[in-house]
Amino acid sequence: MSQELEQWLLEEWREGYKEGFKKGLKKGEDRVAALWKRMKVDGRLQDFYDALDDKTAREKLYKEYGIE
Repeated sequence: MSQELEQWLLEEWREGYKEGFKKGLKKGEDRVAALWKRMKVDGRLQDFYDALDDKTAREKLYKEYGIE
């Protein structure tokens, strides 16, 4: 494989990785925001505090609220 082709492939891979990371980050932020909004409406302040520090509690709430 030529050096130019290798360099091009590496640059394309990096760009794809960055783009995927940005999309994943946005999806995660949207997911958390959706959960917190629903919990606010339901007045679940203690669950909110629990979910801040406990991933297991957060995942349980995502399932409960049907948030993918």
